[in-house]
Amino acid sequence: MLPAPSLPARSGTAGDHPSPSLSGSAVPIPAPWGDADAAFFAEHLDRSDYARNLGECLRALMGGRVRSLIDVGAGSGVLGLGLIARGGHWTAWEPNAHMRGRLAAVVAGRTDLTLDVRADGWQALDTAPMADPADLVLCANIPGPIGAAQALHARTRGRGRNLAWVVPAQAGPRSWCLSGFLPDDLHGDDTTPGHSLCLDELGPDHAPDLVHLVDWRFRARFADHAAARDHMIDRLARRHGPVSDDLAHRLDRHLDQALMPADDGGVIAEAPKVSAILLWHG
Repeated sequence: MLPAPSLPARSGTAGDHPSPSLSGSAVPIPAPWGDADAAFFAEHLDRSDYARNLGECLRALMGGRVRSLIDVGAGSGVLGLGLIARGGHWTAWEPNAHMRGRLAAVVAGRTDLTLDVRADGWQALDTAPMADPADLVLCANIPGPIGAAQALHARTRGRGRNLAWVVPAQAGPRSWCLSGFLPDDLHGDDTTPGHSLCLDELGPDHAPDLVHLVDWRFRARFADHAAARDHMIDRLARRHGPVSDDLAHRLDRHLDQALMPADDGGVIAEAPKVSAILLWHG
């Protein structure tokens, strides 16, 4: 771990948002995440080592679990659950209804936790009354660090004794969760590490105290080659328009080589990931 803005050597086990950085109230709000996309991400994130690797690293950086957590973009709760201590208070901000349902299921029966859920994105944080600072404010894989970093910092820094952002850091695509499964000539996206863009936006005045890199892999299971192909074609078309016959043929060749058999049937596609934890103390 090194003080920011210098980037540390990787340690531990370890979407593009082109809007301009803003520090005032006019903050870009991305289109809502559809429930089908949210369900796909949550289901296959559970197959991945994201929660284990990021959770272990965050607990080490925090010296253990925290008693109070503000979890901005909490998603299905898999990361927050690994950070909150028994008897703790967890405030989750999550605008997607499917993710809120998964979050409720994750904590069902956990009478040792107090969970408050807000159905809003981070842009609404400035409308919430200030309370005593939480032990940790967590912003993991949300729109904002790339494209509106100063605005997000202004809304989150004063709400916790510690602030952690989890930002894509692989030298590869970051637009959709399996884009890194494809070679550069197929995915067609920018491969600049996202945390570099984020740190540039923050500038020296708002730089984090620590930057820590964590490796993990996104794993998705499909019923067969055809289902994996349909998923990739759909995502490529969303990003770049209709997929040409040539691109589809090259995609088929890549799938033949890169898909792995799943233990429970079907096939597995894996995308290597690196996440940067940006941490502010005090």
